[in-house]
Amino acid sequence: MIDGIINLIKKTLVDSGVAAEIAEKAQFSQPPNPTLGDISVACFALAPAWGVSPAEAAGRVQKILNDSKFPSIESISVAGPYLNIVLNANFVMGQVLRPTPIKTQKHPRIMFEYSQPNTHKEFHIGHMRNACYGSSLVNVWRAAGRNVLAVTYNNDVGSHVAKTLWAYKKFHGNEKPPAEKGRWLAGIYVEATNALAEHPEWKDEVSDVLRKLETKDKEWFKLWKETRKWSLDEFHAIYRELGLKFDASFDESAVKERGQKIVDELLARGIAKESNGAIIMDFEDQKKGVLILRKSDGAGNYTTSDLALAQEKFNRYKLDEAVIITDNRQDLYFQQLFLTLRAFGFEQKLTHLSYDLVTLPEGAMSSRKGNVVLYESLRDDVVELATKETRARHADWSEKKVAATAHALAIAAIKFTMIKTSPKNIIVFDKSEMMAFDGFTAPYIEYTLSRINSIFKKSRGFIRAPKNYAWNPVERELWVKMFRFNQMVARAAESNDPSEVAKYCFELAKSFSSYYENNRVLDDNKAIRAARLTLVKHLGATLERGMKLLGLPIVKEM
Repeated sequence: MIDGIINLIKKTLVDSGVAAEIAEKAQFSQPPNPTLGDISVACFALAPAWGVSPAEAAGRVQKILNDSKFPSIESISVAGPYLNIVLNANFVMGQVLRPTPIKTQKHPRIMFEYSQPNTHKEFHIGHMRNACYGSSLVNVWRAAGRNVLAVTYNNDVGSHVAKTLWAYKKFHGNEKPPAEKGRWLAGIYVEATNALAEHPEWKDEVSDVLRKLETKDKEWFKLWKETRKWSLDEFHAIYRELGLKFDASFDESAVKERGQKIVDELLARGIAKESNGAIIMDFEDQKKGVLILRKSDGAGNYTTSDLALAQEKFNRYKLDEAVIITDNRQDLYFQQLFLTLRAFGFEQKLTHLSYDLVTLPEGAMSSRKGNVVLYESLRDDVVELATKETRARHADWSEKKVAATAHALAIAAIKFTMIKTSPKNIIVFDKSEMMAFDGFTAPYIEYTLSRINSIFKKSRGFIRAPKNYAWNPVERELWVKMFRFNQMVARAAESNDPSEVAKYCFELAKSFSSYYENNRVLDDNKAIRAARLTLVKHLGATLERGMKLLGLPIVKEM
């Protein structure tokens, strides 16, 4: 919406005789103070083209725009080299009430791969950041009109699987698995790691298991299929609970064999080389180290599979681009992988997006060490906190209603915590902060929405705002904030940063709270009451739109 006005201003400048490349250099921004206006235009780049000072250039632009008489613009003022534009309040309101739908492009077709959990391991809060970041980014890109496919990739083979199955048969072969099989299996992986650290002589046994899995030994392959299903069932249950939906999924086990053939081709063509029995790509001359494509014992690794996975994605879905989301510890690896694929003649567009880690106050987590916070444990703890809070606020509610509200609130709190921080920054995990009902949290935003819903329960009817109503400055500012929603979404998509949406929702919630405390929405004057109900209704709807982009469940009553 705002971007549409900016583009119209640029077109007007071109129509008035300003060269298109000069008009494009005009810098548009949001003024630091809303009292200055809604759009600020810096005219420094226009001045040289006209041979005048930036302040004189601003005056010329002001005249051009005033002569054009835009219905969307209330006034234009000059402040040195800047123009400050105030938008017409009723135009802005009309755009919020009747937004222009954004059309989804057919091309480019882009695939986002995120949430790549390892079967036979736990799903912990580190995985949560990947899953929440990826899903919200997909939502943002789709809202911005991009054609996006969401997929996940299951790492279901490899040394971690061999370790787990070895320990399962060695230490737990006669035990009956408990109900939570996936979590139990993850515990065995930690046990296996500790046992191998104490008994290095057992490593040959694990290597033998890995070889048997690679050759699909009947006994071990059957155990792998059974235990793999335990892990996948757990992952799918978590995805359902978090509201994560994928258009497709890939399994490492399905592409690894093809990956081995690619490694053979790379070696035969002299692109890869042998080193101490392993097959490698040497990028030392580019200061990017060495990438192992195949281990010295002939077994593949995750690189082997990723080579084939890249081909499979484009062959199956006719993509224009494939985006992979992982934490930033894999930045160098994906640079090496993409260089290898290019050397192989793979020219399709590949992009790696990374984010920083989730850590505990005492430091980084490690599956091998077992010092991770499991998703289920975190959820149960946060649900307990939310249940106590909800029950205290609503002693008259049924246990069923308390439980449903607390669960939705807990999921919102967890997901918001994983999204509200820019992907460039570390999240230091603090469970106590995420359930606070004040500050930059999901409960604060959910509570704001519940207050808005309670207003309409009391209003007993809704009348639309009178035409050409005289909005006060605070109300006008709220309409403009809602008008900026699509601009915010476009910015979040461009920067690959859904925390922009989280910040927007928080700021909008704060603005409503301030407005509500200082203005009587259910005023006795019918015109004022209708106008304010219209404003609050659409504020709530805008807040819900933002929350849906973040994938948060909506709590209507708290």
